[in-house]
Amino acid sequence: MPADTNILLEDTKAALLCDNSTDRIKVLEDALKDLGYQTQVAALPEDVYDMVKYNQYDVIYVNDNFGGGNTENNEVLDYIQSMQIAARRKTFVVLSGKIYTTLDHMAAFEQSVNIVINEADISEAKAILKKSITGSYMFYKVYNEILYEIGKA
Repeated sequence: MPADTNILLEDTKAALLCDNSTDRIKVLEDALKDLGYQTQVAALPEDVYDMVKYNQYDVIYVNDNFGGGNTENNEVLDYIQSMQIAARRKTFVVLSGKIYTTLDHMAAFEQSVNIVINEADISEAKAILKKSITGSYMFYKVYNEILYEIGKA
């Protein structure tokens, strides 16, 4: 499946999906569309670099085995973790895999992502993402407002 080349519309919430499973991609696309996001799908890790370089994504979803990676060695996750803090702060990062317990905050912290989701729970993605993204937004709301006021956002 080639990288989705849809142009992201201005003033639209955007999500990037990095997964090799078309079934999970479909579930995530439907969930994110219902939540008001325009989605793009990366076919290969190399696609992610240009997509992230030229677009600001509000949500990035990465499966731990995307592009042949694994939990300990995933080049897309490594790339996201090394993003400049100003860009990373604006991006809600979701990591999924078979080894994670959904919404395990310690695992999310260890992987430098916002949340983790077990692959078996992807069918509940809409509810999980809605709650988690809203919570993250509320948590960072005051911080982001202050950055904006002092000209740092």
